[in-house]
Amino acid sequence: MDQFSVHGLSSFEEEQANMLQNWLTQGVNATRATLGIYPTPLSLHLYPRKSNQPVPWAFTRRDKKGSVHFYVDPRFGLTKFVNDWTIYHELAHMALPYLGPEYRWLSEGFASYMQYQIMVQSGILKGTLEHRYKSKIQPHLRWFNSDLTAASIATRLMDNKQYPAAYWGSAYFFVLADNKLQKQHQISLPQLINLYQDCCRTQDHNLEEVLASLDGIIEDNLFSQLMNEFKTAPARTLYPEVFGQ
Repeated sequence: MDQFSVHGLSSFEEEQANMLQNWLTQGVNATRATLGIYPTPLSLHLYPRKSNQPVPWAFTRRDKKGSVHFYVDPRFGLTKFVNDWTIYHELAHMALPYLGPEYRWLSEGFASYMQYQIMVQSGILKGTLEHRYKSKIQPHLRWFNSDLTAASIATRLMDNKQYPAAYWGSAYFFVLADNKLQKQHQISLPQLINLYQDCCRTQDHNLEEVLASLDGIIEDNLFSQLMNEFKTAPARTLYPEVFGQ
């Protein structure tokens, strides 16, 4: 419990390594404050890469233990790293088990939604949550104004490498889920995920088990019902034409 290891610091000068260690510590602490302490240790890996941004690329590797890999340009200062969304997105992925390629759209939607939840709770998000989600989701709503199902549209967008549309279109699943949770159960999605770490994270291995666990905590079928709608209902019945309506 409550552990994380850092690999690759020896590739950087001492001052840069210290800064990167501070950034990772801040990112882990911010994520834990929002989503809970993960029951398995985090393994974080750093690689130098010159770029025009602090973290040009990052990814998670979902094997038995799981690891997060960051390509970083340490010429940027600590503040630029802390204000960059990437670490919060990648660490959010680790709150859920690997859902498999079929549900990569949902996994990316979850991490995209949660990156801003983490940032707002730690006081580093510029502007409001609603404005941030609107600016990210609104441009992609047109893809979901369709009689096709939301799940099939999101899957196709992923397959076509239209990643912003896939990620943020899928994040709307969690906008809906969070709204329902707060109205019907007086709990937010981050609070629910926090509880999930303690009860169920280590025992779940696929989407069906995750949905069942989340529904079990709130004693409702909210998540399985919403997923069923994403798989069977016309997307236009779930998505608004304008965000917030």
